[in-house]
Amino acid sequence: MPLFGPPNVAQLEAKGDVQGLIKALLYKDAAVRLAAAEALTPLKHPIAVDPLAAALHDDNPGVRKACVGALAARGGLRVVNPLVGALHDPDANVRSAAAAAVYRRLMTDPDQDARQATVTALGKLRPADAVDPLIKAIMDADEGVRVAAIKSLQAIGDVRAIPSLVVVLAHEQVRQKATGRSSANVERAASAALDVLCGPNAIEPLTASFGHDDADVREIAVRRLAKIGSPLVADCLVVALSDEDPVIRRSAARGLQEIGWQPPANKIGANYWAALREWRRCGECGSDAIPVLISAFHHVDALEQAEIVASLLQVGWKPDEAEVADDMAGHYWVSQRRWDKCIEIGEPATHALDMFVQSAPVWRERVAAATTLAAIGQARPYPFHRLDLIRDGLALLDSEETADEKRAALESFLAHAHMYKPAAGERIEFCRCGYPAARVRKDGLREPLTDMLGFEHTGANSTTYYCPSCDTRRISVAR
Repeated sequence: MPLFGPPNVAQLEAKGDVQGLIKALLYKDAAVRLAAAEALTPLKHPIAVDPLAAALHDDNPGVRKACVGALAARGGLRVVNPLVGALHDPDANVRSAAAAAVYRRLMTDPDQDARQATVTALGKLRPADAVDPLIKAIMDADEGVRVAAIKSLQAIGDVRAIPSLVVVLAHEQVRQKATGRSSANVERAASAALDVLCGPNAIEPLTASFGHDDADVREIAVRRLAKIGSPLVADCLVVALSDEDPVIRRSAARGLQEIGWQPPANKIGANYWAALREWRRCGECGSDAIPVLISAFHHVDALEQAEIVASLLQVGWKPDEAEVADDMAGHYWVSQRRWDKCIEIGEPATHALDMFVQSAPVWRERVAAATTLAAIGQARPYPFHRLDLIRDGLALLDSEETADEKRAALESFLAHAHMYKPAAGERIEFCRCGYPAARVRKDGLREPLTDMLGFEHTGANSTTYYCPSCDTRRISVAR
């Protein structure tokens, strides 16, 4: 009979004899080794870590599984590499236990260094089932863990990580804009990972981000999709042309432009040109462009509004009171010089009339627009000081009288309005069209009849006056 029997694991456990249990891990009987590993589990003694890690190479899968459990119970930085390595164990049960230990225990370990070491090790070993846990880890409270998780996802190269990386990048960029503070390391890591992952295989996961509630997420997805530069992305970018956010629509259109996509002359083409703010080209898409142009009208500046109205006219659009706001109808009727319709619309036509009186090339039409503004109770001090005098002067000029009779009538009118004093030797200088332009004093000094002329501020300190009858530039004076 042998002098010594097998180790009494139960007795060693009861005494808390860690050294004895460690020795039992080397006993020839697998049942003893298994019992020793299980007995070490609740003790969590640091000196048992290395022996348990060594026992992960035991030829018995049950022992290896028990060692995984013991190391997982201990946790901490020292158990990371042994447990991550066990993910490649030849036995399915051991691998399953290792996965639970790594993904549920280590990646939620209170020690941030342990969490960071775990995600780093996963990136080196690249187990197939690590992607989902690593995706969760990119939202870890610790920046170092997040960066390590992102780099590991990049190393594994699975495109399933792309939507989450897009979200992380968007949130960091938004945080930077909103608060001036963000994690530059996380942002750089996410951007670098997307640079690597966003190839032709990334089209589907990037497109999945189009449904995200956050416009910043959708924008990054569109931009990344556009950077792929393959004709395969065209259909996806076309979908983004209908996004509610104009920045996203513009990014999609530019991406299509870069891959040489040719827009059709239909609603898709209209969305494309509208995204690029090419309103004339949008109008060339025919009636399909009408709703696109109308919806864009209130989201652009005054100059582009005029371009949109011109494009709508190009496709034969007319305002429908049941469908179009009065201010848009005002732009239409102003473009048609239908001042009576503008008066019918009233105050909502003010914006279009204001634009017109400041920019129309024909000054007589500016007079008509200014008169319309006055008729709806929106009289302006520009571009005429005395609109009433100018209207009366133009009426006399447009009468059926002879040229001499018109001149006499205008002189009488101006004298009555105290614009000049004929008794003091003053006289009126007329424009080539016959409209009064200046008062010439007895000493020969010419003074422009500013109340009878239209004006524009042409610089910080100067005003230029124009004949409201024939558009002739009369004089510029310092203010």
